[in-house]
Amino acid sequence: MLDLLIRRARVLDGLGKEEYVADIGIQGDTISEVGNLGDAPAKRTLDAEGLHISPGFIDMHTHSELLYPINRNAESKVHQGVTTEVVGHCGLSAAPLVGDARKEIESLTRMLGMELSWKTFDDYNEMIRKDGVAVNIIHLLGHGTLRDAVMGRTDRAPTDEEIRAMQKGVDRAFEQGVWGMSSGLIYPPGTFTRTQELIELNKAVARNGGIYSTHVRGEGETLLKAISEAIEIGECSGAPVQISHLKAAGQNHWADGPKALELIESALKMGMDIAADMYPYTAGHTELSAVLPHWVHNQGNETLLKRLADTQTRAQIKGEMQRGAGEFGPENLTGGWDGLFIGLSVGHPEYQGKTVKKISEELDKDPIDTIMDIVLECNCVAFVNVIDQSEDNVRTFMRRPKVMIGSDAAAFAPYGLLGMTLPHPRTYGTFPRVLGKYVRQEKIITLPEAIRKMTSLPASRIGLKDRGVLASGKKADLVLFDAQTIIDRATYENPNQYPVGIKAVIVNGQIVVEDDQHTGILPGKPLRK
Repeated sequence: MLDLLIRRARVLDGLGKEEYVADIGIQGDTISEVGNLGDAPAKRTLDAEGLHISPGFIDMHTHSELLYPINRNAESKVHQGVTTEVVGHCGLSAAPLVGDARKEIESLTRMLGMELSWKTFDDYNEMIRKDGVAVNIIHLLGHGTLRDAVMGRTDRAPTDEEIRAMQKGVDRAFEQGVWGMSSGLIYPPGTFTRTQELIELNKAVARNGGIYSTHVRGEGETLLKAISEAIEIGECSGAPVQISHLKAAGQNHWADGPKALELIESALKMGMDIAADMYPYTAGHTELSAVLPHWVHNQGNETLLKRLADTQTRAQIKGEMQRGAGEFGPENLTGGWDGLFIGLSVGHPEYQGKTVKKISEELDKDPIDTIMDIVLECNCVAFVNVIDQSEDNVRTFMRRPKVMIGSDAAAFAPYGLLGMTLPHPRTYGTFPRVLGKYVRQEKIITLPEAIRKMTSLPASRIGLKDRGVLASGKKADLVLFDAQTIIDRATYENPNQYPVGIKAVIVNGQIVVEDDQHTGILPGKPLRK
């Protein structure tokens, strides 16, 4: 007897093929049969006539690792059809949490009321297995986390001994089940890291069969140089390269978007293993402190705050920002300082939902002083939406075969502590937005191709063999949706809204979302390489 039978669904297999109508039988956590199953007995039957079913969406780029311990339901993800998340991006991962690596995230976890009860990936995964989670988890090792653990938060090149220690750290992480390594080269300590260091560490990644996912060293003025550096790292180390959240940031640099694609596709033609992910929005999201010049971050957040409190150093920082230092200057933002939209400011909730320009006017302050004050008063726990991208580039990137979908967001909930913040709307809307806006409304890509970018493409990229394709013998991670109504509802002003059109979400054979309701079942698990 089947545990679950789904009847008369319009099947999208995840490989980009045209849909067909079939029944799907599930036993345990596995798809046992796909076809005309007639009167096959089942403990539970779902009538899916007129609805599409696909493999569960694999979110290729997420930051949920620090939220799972307080949000096991992962509501913002499962309600949009995500069944597996790849976490540990932009150089920050769940482990190893020792030394400065632990120190650097404690201010955030304290704000969340969460105790750091783990040090290693094994510790973390055991905690998740014990208490359960709604989605499957794939870990990347954060280069920044590893570097902080070995070297401390310092702006210098590592010694040969420190390189060897970090390479051993890469090996240990793979022994504990990670699937690759990430870097965040606009954030400390990534900003302090030379290319050769990344090459040496990625030799260990390649040896272990992993991928290298990188937030490149600048997505605006330095985009093309940064993409070229990522290609060099891949060529010299042998590690497959994944360009994170592909974009051309800043209206002065939008023309570089197609040029960045040309660099990637030229590397592909030369035989390099390289791909990219993207989110379907024209605004990014980052720490407000990332707006400050890179050197301000040297020695960590504690030192950064002391610099902002020092009158002389503060004047130096302001002068550099007025001359264009930092990643996000007003000349590159859509609407100037109105292009920085505060989403979270711990201790100052009155700033949330307002732009830096608006807050500056209310406080009668210069915008740069406002930024420094918010970072200082919020103890670095302030985040901002950055409106700086081109809709034309979003469409162009989405059409490319090797570009997959990743939300670049964590797993939130619209209630409790997490519901009191204003995350980027991609947190709740990424995958339905692609299917509603870019497939149904604008016809930028076809429905089978969009599903491929959300399922088999990220699965093959990460090396996940038993998910991402709807077929007999594969794990039963599935999404049942109405292609005629699916759309995101989250906005910048009101992001904590679930999408519409998702009828059921199944993780490891168990129904997690049905008729817009979370069932409370937590069948997800950490997946080891």
